[in-house]
Parts: sequence; C-alpha cells; structure tokens
Amino acid sequence: MHFLNPLVLVGLVAALIPLVLHLLTLRRPRPFEFSSVRFLKELQRSTVHRLRLQQLLLLAVRMALIAAVVLAFARPVIPGKLPLLSTQAPASIVLIVDNSASMGITDAQGERFRRLQQYAERLLRSLGYEDEVALLPTVPPVQWQMAEWGNARGALIEALNSLSPRPEAGDLSAALQRAEELLRTARHLQRFVIILSDFQRNLFAEQSSTRRLLEAGITVYAVNVAAEEELELGLVVDSVSLETQLRAVGEPVAITARVSNVGAQPANGLVSLFWNGERVAQRRVVLQPGQSQTVVLTGTPTAPGFVHTAVVAEGDVVSVGERRFVGFVVPEPIRVGLLADGAASTFLEAALSAYPAQSSPLRLETLSAAELASSDLTRFRVLVIASTALTPAHLSRLEAFMRGGGGVVLFAADGGWMQAVAPWLAQQGMTKLARRDFLPAQPATIVWADKHHPFFSGVFAGETRGELLPETPKLYRLVSTDGGVPLLRSSAGTILAEQRLGEGHLIFCGVAPDLEWGDFPRSGLFPMVVVRSVLLAGSTAVPAFFRETGESVTLTLPAAQGTVALQEPSGTRRLLSPLQLSTGTRLELGVLREPGVYDLTTDATPLTTVTVNIPTAELRLEYATPEQIQSWFERLLSPGVSFRYLSSADELVAAGIQGSDATELWRYFLVIALLLAALELVLSYRLTRRNAVPEQ
Repeated sequence: MHFLNPLVLVGLVAALIPLVLHLLTLRRPRPFEFSSVRFLKELQRSTVHRLRLQQLLLLAVRMALIAAVVLAFARPVIPGKLPLLSTQAPASIVLIVDNSASMGITDAQGERFRRLQQYAERLLRSLGYEDEVALLPTVPPVQWQMAEWGNARGALIEALNSLSPRPEAGDLSAALQRAEELLRTARHLQRFVIILSDFQRNLFAEQSSTRRLLEAGITVYAVNVAAEEELELGLVVDSVSLETQLRAVGEPVAITARVSNVGAQPANGLVSLFWNGERVAQRRVVLQPGQSQTVVLTGTPTAPGFVHTAVVAEGDVVSVGERRFVGFVVPEPIRVGLLADGAASTFLEAALSAYPAQSSPLRLETLSAAELASSDLTRFRVLVIASTALTPAHLSRLEAFMRGGGGVVLFAADGGWMQAVAPWLAQQGMTKLARRDFLPAQPATIVWADKHHPFFSGVFAGETRGELLPETPKLYRLVSTDGGVPLLRSSAGTILAEQRLGEGHLIFCGVAPDLEWGDFPRSGLFPMVVVRSVLLAGSTAVPAFFRETGESVTLTLPAAQGTVALQEPSGTRRLLSPLQLSTGTRLELGVLREPGVYDLTTDATPLTTVTVNIPTAELRLEYATPEQIQSWFERLLSPGVSFRYLSSADELVAAGIQGSDATELWRYFLVIALLLAALELVLSYRLTRRNAVPEQ
C-alpha cells in the first residue's frame, strides 16, 4: 500500500485523544447506605459491567472514527484490482512540449509544431476527469502561467494552442527539473512525464551536475513528432560573420554567410544582402544534400550611424532558416591633420583625398611644422607625419596627443630623421630601428602581411592563401623595426607596425612616400596602407557583438558618458543602468529573445550594436538517434524511473498513459468514517439516556 499524502498519517496520534479523555474521567462509585443491600449489590454489579462495555465500545468507535478520517486524507492506494471496488487510478501528467525554433519547420507532413499540438490535444481529451496535467514548454513565453497542475481540459487546450515555436533553442534539462518540482506536489500516485519533440542533438546538453532527476516510480515517455521523411526543401543560412573590422563611410564592408542544404534533394537558391532594407548584393548557390558553401557579400556605407543588414536566402529554403541579421556602427568621418614635406605631401594628400567629398570617411587639413608646435591638436583624431623637420618639442606634443587618445601615422624620412626621431620611437616601443639601403638591381620587397589582422580584413578579396600579396613593390631604402605589432614585413625586416599608447595609437611605416625610397608610393598597396593606417589609428568604434536568442547578455564597453539606451528590433526603447568599473562600463541587457539588431546609444550618439540570431544548432537539423536519446536519459534520470522512447505519437496512444490498475481507498475510508460517526451518535445518545437521573 502507498499513501499519496503520507505526512497526514501523523494525525493518527489524534486517535489516542478519546482514550486519554476516558482515562482522565474514570470515577470510583460513591458508597450509599441502604437498609437492605443484598439485592442492590447484585444489581450494581450487572449494571456497571454493562455500562463499562458500552463505554469501551464508544471509545473504540471514536478512536476508529479519527483513524478513518486521517487515513482518508492520507489517500492510501493499493496496486491491482479489488473485486467490486477497483477503479483505474487517476494520473498526474507533466506534458513537455518542444517549441524551439526547429519545431517551426515545415516537413513532408506539414508544420511540426502544429502536428505536435494535434497529438497533445488528442492526449488531453483522452484523459479522465480526475487526471491532472501540467503543461510545460521547453521555451516558456514571457509571462507564461500554465506550468501548474490543472484538470480543466478547455483551459489546457487553450493554453496549448496559444503556444508557438520560439526563435530559441529548447532546454530539456531545465524542463525536466521543473517537472521534478511539479511532481513533488502531484495528487496522484501514478505519475508520468511525456516529452513531445523532434529531438535534435542540441537539445541534449551535457550535464554539469551529477544529480539524478525524478523519483522512482515515475514513467517517462519521449515521443518523436518529426516526420520520418526527410525534408524536401533544405537551404538554411546557418551562420553569418562581419569580416570588415575597420568600418568607415565609403569603405566596403564584407559579410560572410554560410549556407547549407539540410534537405534530401539538391537545392537551388539566391542569397541576397539587404542593407537597411535595400538589396545591395546577391549570389546564387546550388548545393547537393549535406553540402555547405561560404558566400561573401559586400556593401558600402554612404553615411555614418547604425547599419542593419540581413542575409536572406530565397528559393529552396527551410522556413525558419532563410534569414540572419548583422548590425554594426559606421563612425563619423575622421578629422586628419597632415604634415609632410615635398613629394611625400603630394603622394599622401592624393591618397587621403581619393574619396568623393560626399562619401569620404576623412576630413583632411594640412599643417605646418609651426602649427604642429603651437596649434590646438585636439580638433584632430589622427595626425599623419612625413617630415624631416620634427624636433623634440614636436615629438613631445605628439606623445601627449597619443596619450590623450589621438592616433599618429608616422613615416620614415631623410636627413637627420634617424638621429632625432629614432630614440623617441624606441621609447614608444618601436625598438631596434635600422636603416637599410639597396641597389636598384637588388631591391628589397614586401614578403608578408598579417592577413588575420583587422588592418587587412576584407582587403585581399579572392586571394586568401598563405602570405602572398597581389603585388610586391621594389624598395631601395627602408627603416625596419622589431617593436610593436608587425603588419607588413619586407625581405629586410618589418616596415609597418602598430603600437598602443594609453588610449592612443601609433602606426609606424618604415618606407617614406618618396620615389627615391622605391616605387611603393606608385603601387596599389600604398593608398590602401595610408587610408587603413588612418582608420586603424583613429578607430573609436566599439566592436559589434553577436549573440544567440535566449542568451542573457552582459557587455563591458569603454567608459560611456551619459545615459545608455537600448532599442530593440521591435522598436521598443528602454534605458539601461550602467555600472562604472575600472575596466569600463558594464551593461546588463537581460535575456534577448527577439532575432534582429539591438542598437545601443549614449546621449543619442551611436555606441554599438548587438546582433541576435536563431542558434545555429537549431538550423542544422542534426537529430539524435534512439540510442543517443536512451543513453542521455539513462544518465540523467534516477535508477527507479521507467523510460521509454517512442518513434511516433501513435505508439503513445497504443501504450496508454492513464493510471495503471489500482484502487484508491480514500473514498472507502471516508464512508467508514461517516458510518462510525453515525454509530458514535447512537451510542452516545443511549449512554446519556441511561445515565440520566429521573427528576424528583
């Protein structure tokens, strides 16, 4: 026998109360004097004996009454059938429905989640009126209120039909933990957990805890509602990345998308890049089943501010995997101050002015040596210097400019440049500077570029192997360095390097923009090096952030002044409470559930973006095998839990999930209690009549 409410059995102690009261009220008979006592003594013995028997019977009835009431509330259940008494015991059922992103896919039998709802509704309608059900989605919607016990079928079905696939990955472990909490408060002995899902591999996360879930005696059914037929249409955009790190007006931005065919047939589709709602690039892809292809799409920003892009697949696509988002910020044009001598001035000014005026990322202004020494430099973001006239006073101002957050692009020069500038550069980290000269017949060449550095990101389109460059200009003179982070290396040493100085940036180029130093100023590499050096030295934009739906997002940004606001893809705007730390500004964005681009601004100035997409694992449609499912549940569930995997919902109907044959005895103990109460009233009445003294 089992008790559904075993703690109530403590109340059996109350059955002793009538006995205690009986013992406390026992009284010895008082003696009376009679003229003749022989007949009276005989009468007294027979009367007292009869009264004592009636009192003991009443005591037993009262104790049995209390015990019957306590046992009724403890709800005893015995397995098996009792003749004329047995009924099918009601059940407590936790119904876990998978409403993750993959359940929104339409396969050969229609939309999976709609099919899941139909199976679940049939199940709910088949239950008895006493069965209780708790509905538990793997991705609870905001303000979800139905994860409690209920037996109103209409309300349960209405709640089931209100669910829809969410653009997130489901958490089956968390759902089972919630089911365990619910089953601790279940009213019935027969307890089930039913899971309706397509059972993708990402649903089965590795357990960080060794604690087993659920109690012995619970039955778990894992029911696969995915169609046995493979998908016919199979293109998905399963991942995207922002390749270009140095973003500026007029500079192309490359976005890489990975397109996969998860269907059973060859897929043909068009992959397009939409830029603030306008199509700016497209590529056609034809993939065999199981194949993937990386597609690079490029757009060019024409104005500063937020840019929202979407990579969209059209054609043979899976319904929930046709779109992924990318967001970033294009900074305001950089104010550049240029100090250069002779030919260097011509080449540098030409490189920095190559953009159309309306879409240039640079605002150029020339300086003289005197202005460098005395004018206000804070109006510039970057200074480009290629001059032999640098003095210790100039160098001191350049160092203060960088320490304050400015950027300097410094080119080597002739004359006394090495004697004046080399020691100062060594103090800034550009150590072991060495000047080298080469014969025209045996020039040095550029042999290496750090193509993984943001400096070159998106520059060498179509040429990605090794360290090869599309051209290697001849160098007759150069200054090499061993310091900083190398970006370009010649056959005689590093000639382009970067160094961080406080909040500022130093870019050193060891080749002067002068034809006497080689044909570097005439090469196609030169304007790219000049412009990207300025963009790198003047970069203030916070990197764009990428997250998946359902993640709790916390960011640490450079110190942000003023109020920080977050605008969601839906247009909702909310203010954040930043926490100022020594490492920057900490922002708690909370759980982001809506796919799209979230904009962060400070005092109406664009700060950065957080791009949120559906988890990649939800779109690759990698399903767990029955053996993997069985193994995962065996590791997770307690040894006494019964587990069964069902390959279709029809097997669930055949298995029958109502309570097994058993008899709940609480009704019968309640009937016994009522009968004992009636008997107690009769006995009490008779004893009261017998003990009543006739009125004189």
